[in-house]
Formats: sequence, C-alpha cells, structure tokens
Amino acid sequence: PNARVFMDRSWLTTFSTFCTYAGNTLLLKKGNHRFAVDLATYYRRERELSEHMFITGLTGPGVRKTYFAGAAPSGRGKTTTAMVGTDFVGDDLAQMWIAEDGMLRAINPEIGIFGIVQDVNRESDPYLMKALREEGAEVIWSNVLIDGHGVPHWVGHGEEAPKKGINFQGEWWEGKADEKGKPIPISHPNARCTLSNTFIGNYNEAVAEDPRGVEIKVITYSGRDSDTMPPVRVARNPDHGVVIGASILSAATATEVGAKGVRRQPWANEPFIPGPLANYMDAQFVFFNSDKLKNKPVMAGLNYFLTHGARGGEGDKLLGEKRDVKVWLGWLELRAHGEVDAIETPIGFIPRYEDLRELFAGIGKEYPKELYDKQFAFYVDNILARITLQEEAYRKEKSIPARLFEVYAEQRKGLEALKAKYGPIVSVEQLIEAGGVIPVNLRLEGPSSGRPGDGAQSLSLR
Repeated sequence: PNARVFMDRSWLTTFSTFCTYAGNTLLLKKGNHRFAVDLATYYRRERELSEHMFITGLTGPGVRKTYFAGAAPSGRGKTTTAMVGTDFVGDDLAQMWIAEDGMLRAINPEIGIFGIVQDVNRESDPYLMKALREEGAEVIWSNVLIDGHGVPHWVGHGEEAPKKGINFQGEWWEGKADEKGKPIPISHPNARCTLSNTFIGNYNEAVAEDPRGVEIKVITYSGRDSDTMPPVRVARNPDHGVVIGASILSAATATEVGAKGVRRQPWANEPFIPGPLANYMDAQFVFFNSDKLKNKPVMAGLNYFLTHGARGGEGDKLLGEKRDVKVWLGWLELRAHGEVDAIETPIGFIPRYEDLRELFAGIGKEYPKELYDKQFAFYVDNILARITLQEEAYRKEKSIPARLFEVYAEQRKGLEALKAKYGPIVSVEQLIEAGGVIPVNLRLEGPSSGRPGDGAQSLSLR
C-alpha cells in the first residue's frame, strides 16, 4: 500500500520506494521504459510507440523472414513465444516507429533477458534450456533452488528435482511446509534467470543490433484467458486491433506481491504508462490509423490458456500445449502475406480447419477436428460478459476515446445476433454460415500474394 514511483520528467530520473515488483526496483529497465512511453505518447504522437512486447522473426515459405511484435503480461508466455521464432530479437521491450518508407519498424532496447523460469523446459523452450543447462552461458539466478552440487532447479523444468537444497525460504527439503501447512515449492513462482541474448541459439545478433530495426508485419496481444477467446483471431481493422490490446485480461501473477484474481492488463503496458490511460489509448488509435503507416500490420489476439472445463469437458487441463504457439504464429505469418482465407466473426477473423491441420502436420502433430471445434466455437455469453467488464471499467476512466465504445458496441451487436439465431454456443460451421469465409485480399490492409485460398500447403515452419 505504500509503494510509490515518482518520475521527474525534467531530469529524466525515477525514484521508487516500497515496491515489490522487480521492474520498479531495477530502475534501469522499467524506470527508463516509462520515460520512453512518456516520450512516444506526448512528444512523438503518430510517429512512435514504446511497448511491452517481444520481437521475433519466423521463417515462412521461400525462406522469407516475417517479424512479429507481441504484448503479454509477465508470466504469460512472452519469452516462450519470442523464442518460438527462427530469428529471436527480444522478449520484453520494443521501440516502434513509422519509417520514412511507411513501414512499421522496431528495435529491442535490451541486450539480454530477465525471464521467469517456472515451466521452462526442453520440450517447450529448447533454445533457452540449452543456454541454462549447457556450458558457455553466464546466468544470474534468483529465487530458484540450489542443490548440493551448485545446480539450480525450478518448478516445471522437466527434470528430476532434488530432495533438499537452499531456496528462497532458506534450507529446503522435500515436504517442507509453511506456517499454514502449505507445501513450499522448490522455487518461487517469480524465480528468474538473467542472461545475454548472445547465449540464445536462435538470436539474430546482426538484425538485433541494426539501428534500422526490423519491419513488423504482425502484432499480437495475449493474456491468460481460460474460458472465452479462441487461440488466435485477427482484428477486422486497426481500430479493432487497438481494442484487442486494450482488452487484455490475465490472472494475477507473482510478479506483483499481494495481487489476486483476474486483472485487466491493457496492452500489458499499463503499469508503465506515466499519464492518463486515455492519452495512451488515443496515441494507439492515432498511430495505427496514420496515413504515414503505408503497410499496416496484422493485429491479432492470442490465447494459449483455454481449458477443457470451459469447452464442455472437465478440469483445468489446457486444450493445447506450448508448442502449438508455432502454429498460431505460422497462420498469422501466412495471413500477413495474403496466403490464407479466414472465417469472419463479430470479434475478428479466425482460421479454417484445413489450414491449421496442415500447419500442425508441419510440427509433426495431428490436429483432430474435434479439438478445433472446441477451441474455435463461440461461447457467446462469455464473450459478452468480457465486453461488459471492459466497458464498465473504461467508463470509470476520464476522456477515454469514444471509438473504443463504438467497437465494443459493434461486437456486441454482432454477437447478440449470433446468439439470437444459434443460441449461446455457436459452432464454427454456424460462424461460417453467418459470416462466410473471406478471401484475404478483400480484407487485409497491405500486400497480397494474389493467391487467396491457397491454404498452408507450401508452408515450411523451420
């Protein structure tokens, strides 16, 4: 309750006190990020953005490189998503600008990562695990368990855990409990690793150090959503894309001590916005609608956290796994180049089954139609409740751009029409019947291959 962060804009100096969040304590990082957000929002409006985003490149057909930037709250898969790419640039911050040629370009202002290690393992994070477990990389660890041989361990690393060691609670042994009788895990949920990007196997140092930056063709926004949105959807236009960013929700994480329950996390950047949220939101609408931005990026929502229980089954087990991320990014890569059609819905465009099946085959995995139907069916009441939650919260803020509420109203109208016709659960087939399959060259703002309907047959996910 006594946490305070003071920004002296005249001296570009930040003072922080009683803060438990690491980014507010290690001021060189998020303290300076706040000044970058301040600069973009108030002094370089329509020219720059400073975002809490990863940057990564994905190799597509014909060995082309397509670069992504993506926002996600801490502990919600940002580092994992960044390292899925073939050309890793950064996992946390992105400075973005409209170049003279009208391209959206970005750089990562950092040279390393400060990442949460819980659930980092060889299956889902092979590049990072190689750096953490093999000789050659210098790593700074925090809040992990150190065994008798000096080896760090953490929850979810996919290895045999030691029976005893030293961790964030001091001496630890298997079965140790706190004063309430709750078992103490081997590592804290906010356990971290810090290392230079040069130790990451897919780091493209030449691109990352180029002051011209990389061209961003896809922007993603994701939180932790167990019961509402499909795994991937593309915004209908830039305004809808901004609203996806404004509508991020996430379960509270251990990065902020004392936080509980579901939290709104607009753009995953709100804790670092120095002025009113309305000003930052307005800057987003202005930037992505700018006539100076000649090749507008695909703007998309990602959701890795749908559960069986939310789709007619039981339990909290996820309806997918970490490696599926490569498929969702692969589909967005094709979409950005005008090579896949999509199903039109009130909240954006979603993939066809045939395209995803081909992409899953590319990572050596079957993708049953039954799973697709569960992941992409619309549980309309859940989506409407999410819109209501956001509307009510934003109406308490001063001077929020009217366009936000107009987009919510458009979505609500379309969803209510679907519910009136099909009921509260709308299948993909019904979504196709209502909205149709839209050739990408009719909707995508940007270059088109001229081959709508190609599907994913030529894709090689390297």
